[in-house]
Amino acid sequence: MRDSEFTLKAMPPRLPRAALERARLQREWIRVHDRTAIVVAAPAGFGKTTLLLQWRRRWMEEGALVAWLDADEEDEPERFTMALLHSLCTATGRPVDRIAVPRVEALTNLLCTVATRGTQTVLIVDEADCLPEATVRTVLQYLLMNAPANLHVVVGTRVPLPLQTAELAAKGNHAAFGTEDLRLRVEEAMEILDRRLGERLGTDDRARLHDATEGWPSGLQLAIAAIEQEPDLAAAVRSLSARHGTLQDYFVESLVSRLPAALVAFLTHIAILDPASPALCEAVTLDAKAGSYLEWLARETPILMVGERPDCLRLHTLARDFLRGRFEQLPAAEQAAAHGRASRWYAAERRFHEAALHALAAGDEQQAETHAAHSLWELGTSGQLAEAREWLARLPTSLFAGDTGLRLAAASILAFSDRNSEALRIARNVLADTASAPESRSIALRIAAGANAFADGLDDIPDLLPRWPALGEPGGAPLYTVACLNTRALLALHAGETVQTRELIAEAATHGRAGPLRLAAGLGQMLVGLSHLWDGDAYRAEAVLRPALALAERDEGRRSLRACLLAAPLAQALLQRDQPEAARALLADRVDVLERGGFADTLWCTYRTLSRIALGHGDERRALAVLDDLCALAERRRLPRLRLYALCEQVRIHALRGRIETIAALMESVAQLAPVFGQAPMRWFLLQYRVAVAIAAAHAAIARRDFADAERQLTTADELAGQLHRGHDMLTIKVLRAIVARQGDAEHALPLLAEALSLAQLSGHERLLANAPASATELVEELRATPAGRQLLGASSTPRPPAVLRAPSRNALLTSKESEILELLRKGMSNKQIARTLDVSGETVKWHLKNLFLKLSAGNRKHAVDRACLLGIVH
Repeated sequence: MRDSEFTLKAMPPRLPRAALERARLQREWIRVHDRTAIVVAAPAGFGKTTLLLQWRRRWMEEGALVAWLDADEEDEPERFTMALLHSLCTATGRPVDRIAVPRVEALTNLLCTVATRGTQTVLIVDEADCLPEATVRTVLQYLLMNAPANLHVVVGTRVPLPLQTAELAAKGNHAAFGTEDLRLRVEEAMEILDRRLGERLGTDDRARLHDATEGWPSGLQLAIAAIEQEPDLAAAVRSLSARHGTLQDYFVESLVSRLPAALVAFLTHIAILDPASPALCEAVTLDAKAGSYLEWLARETPILMVGERPDCLRLHTLARDFLRGRFEQLPAAEQAAAHGRASRWYAAERRFHEAALHALAAGDEQQAETHAAHSLWELGTSGQLAEAREWLARLPTSLFAGDTGLRLAAASILAFSDRNSEALRIARNVLADTASAPESRSIALRIAAGANAFADGLDDIPDLLPRWPALGEPGGAPLYTVACLNTRALLALHAGETVQTRELIAEAATHGRAGPLRLAAGLGQMLVGLSHLWDGDAYRAEAVLRPALALAERDEGRRSLRACLLAAPLAQALLQRDQPEAARALLADRVDVLERGGFADTLWCTYRTLSRIALGHGDERRALAVLDDLCALAERRRLPRLRLYALCEQVRIHALRGRIETIAALMESVAQLAPVFGQAPMRWFLLQYRVAVAIAAAHAAIARRDFADAERQLTTADELAGQLHRGHDMLTIKVLRAIVARQGDAEHALPLLAEALSLAQLSGHERLLANAPASATELVEELRATPAGRQLLGASSTPRPPAVLRAPSRNALLTSKESEILELLRKGMSNKQIARTLDVSGETVKWHLKNLFLKLSAGNRKHAVDRACLLGIVH
C-alpha cells in the first residue's frame, strides 16, 4: 500500500461546524477517558464519528497523543498492522519504521514504544465494522489485551464486534456505548432545532419533531432539511412525511436501491406492524426467513430498533411512514390479506386491541367490534385511555346491555375523562347490588376511588376503604390491592403524611409493575415524587421520577398518560433546581394529554412551572395568561382547587409590581371559594386552602406595606404549613418572615433568611429567592456581608477579575515553545514579529519552525497551520 493511502487513513475527518457538543456525552468522557478499551457501537446516522472527534479534541487538550485510523474491508491483519504503525507515528511526529518483521513482533514493538514513551496515548479506530473478522480476532484483540497502562483504544463501529472484553470489564478497563446512549434526548433535539430554526418553531412543535425522528440524529437533520424552507413551519411539522421530498429520497437511496428485492418486499409488508416480533412477521409475510431478516436489519441499519424486550422490534417512525406508503400501493386484496393474518395472530395472542385494528383495516367491522370490546379492560389498566375512548365511540351501545363486565371496563376508562360522573354512577350501581360478584365489586371500588381522585373528591373515598377485599380474599387480586394502597397514599399525601405515602407505595411496589399493574405503578411513582415536592425536596423528587419517566417513555411513548403524569412533577422539581429549559422541554407537547387525563396535582405542577418559566424570562403577560388558562381549565374540569392556586399565584405576581387594586379583586375571588372548601367533597383540602390564602394575603400586605398584617398572616400560614408538613411552603414563609422582620429592624431577620437558604440548599431548591419580593435581594446582600453569610452564599456578588486570554491547548506532540510559535503563526506573524513577541533570536524561531514542519509533515508556514487545525492541535 502506498504511503499516501496510509496517510489518508490516518487523517481524521473534519468536525462539522454546527455539531452539537452534547454535555451528557462529554460527561461520559470524563468518566471513561482513562479506560483501556472504549467501544462506541451504533447504526449509521447516530453521530459516532462526530462524538469520537469531539472526544479526540478533549484528549488532545489534556496533552495526550491521539492517533486516528479509518478502517476498511481491505485491512487484513498485516495491512492493518502497518496502518496502526503509520497512524501512531503520524501522531508522534516520528518517521515510520519500514523494517519487515512478523505481525506479532511489530505489534509488540509498537506497544513497547508507547509504553516507553510514557505519554498518555489514544488510538481511535473508526468504522471498525468494516474490518475482516480475522483482523478483529487477532490484531485488534491482541492490541486490547496487551495495551500498556498509558494506551487507550477507542473503537467506533456500526455493529458489535467479536471481541473478548470480559477480562477488561472485570478490571474496570472497558466501557461500551450503544444506540440508546447516542440517541438524542428531547432537550438536545430542541437545542439543535433552536440553532437551525430559531423562534420560527415553537416548543411543542420541536417536541413533535423530536418524537417523529425518535432521537435519530441523522433523521432530525433530514427532517430539518425537509421543512426549513417552508413558510409555515408548524404546518410543515404536522404534515411531515417520508413519502415525498428529501426524506423519501433518503429512504429510496439507502433502502430500496441497496437492499435485495426480497428484503424490501419483507419490509413493505411489516410496515403495518408496530411493534413486531419474528413470529408475527413470519405469520404476516409467510416468509420463513423473517427472523434472520430482522436480526440483520437491527444490526446493520438505523431503521429497526429493539423495544422493551429483545424480540420486540420497532421500525423507526420515518422509515415506517415511507414503507407504509409503498404498502398502500399494493393491490387492495393483498393489503387486506396481510391485515387479516395480523389480526388472527394478535387475537390468538389475546392482544385484542391490535387484533381489532387489523380486522378493521381488513374490512371486517364485526370482528373488529368483538376484539375491541375484549380490549377495553387491558387498554384501561395499561393507561392507553385515548385508544380506549376511540373504541368506545365506535362500539354500539347495545353491546353493553346486560354485560356488567363490559360496562365496568367502559367505566374504568370514563373515570379519567369528562364523563367521570357517568363512570361513578356505574360503579355505585354495582356496589349497591348485593348480588354483584366479588370481582365486579373490586372493579367497582377501584373505579369509584379513581373517579373521585380524578375529580378531587377525596371526602368520598374513606367510606370505600373498609369495603376493599384483602389479598387472597374473593376479588382480592394484586391489581385491586395496589389500587387500594395508591388510594390510601393519596389521602395520606393530602393529609401531610408524606412518609406514610411513601411507605404505602413501597408496599404496592412489591406486587410488581408489569402488565395490568403498569398504570397503577406509574401512579404510585407519581405520588412518591409529589410527596418529595410536598416536603420541599427537589433532589429526591428528581431521583424518583427521572428513571420512572425514562422507563415509561421507552415502554409506552413520550405522550402516554403514564409518561405525562410523571413528567409534570419532574418538571417542577427541575425548575426548583433552576433548570427551566429542561423543565420546559419535559412539558413540551404534553399539556393537552395532561389536561384530558391529569389529576389536579399534576395539572398544578404543569401550569405553575410554565407560568414561572415565563416570568423568569421576563414575560409577565405570558405568565398571567398561563394562569388564566388554568382558571378556565379548573372551570371546565370542575376543580376548584386549581382555581384557588391560580388566583393565589396571580396575587403573588401582581404583588411584585405593587398593584394594590388588582390584588384586592383577586383576594375577593379567593374569599368566595371558602364555602366550597368548607363542605363535601372538598373538605379534605380545607387546610391547604387556608395555607394558600394566608400566604397570598401576606404577599398582598407586603405590597401595600402593611407589615403588621403581613406578620399576622405569616404566623397563621407557618402554623398551618407545619401541621401539613408543607416543607416547600415553609421555606417560602421563612423568606417572607425575614423580609417583614427586616422592615421592623428585627435582629432575627438575617438568621431567618440564612436558615431558609441553608435548608433550600439541602433540598435543591435553587430558585427560592426567584419567587420572592424584590426586597429579598437587598436582604441577601446584607446577609452576604456577614461571615456566616459569606460561608453560606460565597462571594458571587464580588466583582469578577478581568478576562484573560486562554492559553494554547497543551499537546504532547509539540513542546510548549512550539505551541506558542504555532499560535503566533496562526495569527499571521512574521519571524521577526514572533522573535520580538517571545523575546528570542531569529535563529531560535527558525530552529523551532524547522521542528514544527517536521512534526506536522508540513512544507511551509500556512501548511503547518492547516495541518495543526486538521490534527486538532489548534481550533
